[in-house]
Amino acid sequence: MKGSRKVSILQGKEKICYLTGRDYDLRKHHIYFGVGMKDISDKHGFWVYLIPEHHNASNEAVHCKNGHKLDLRLKRECQAAFEKDHTREEFMKIVGRNYLD
Repeated sequence: MKGSRKVSILQGKEKICYLTGRDYDLRKHHIYFGVGMKDISDKHGFWVYLIPEHHNASNEAVHCKNGHKLDLRLKRECQAAFEKDHTREEFMKIVGRNYLD
């Protein structure tokens, strides 16, 4: 995709599961997803690699029934990483919602 960052804001160039450190059978998880948000996540590096069990292959996976806690954790960690070099206002213009505080 044109304009996509090849580097994750949370992982850099490392291609391992963000949660387990496993280096095979990975899925790219867009931290902010939904209508139009996947492109924004790609553009700004708001993504991590996850194993299927944490992405969408178990009830506790980020995209599944009991995954809200993990989803919120990733959103907060991503926003905090972004705000190390940018302002909250910049984040709000990009994502439209604050996940910290």
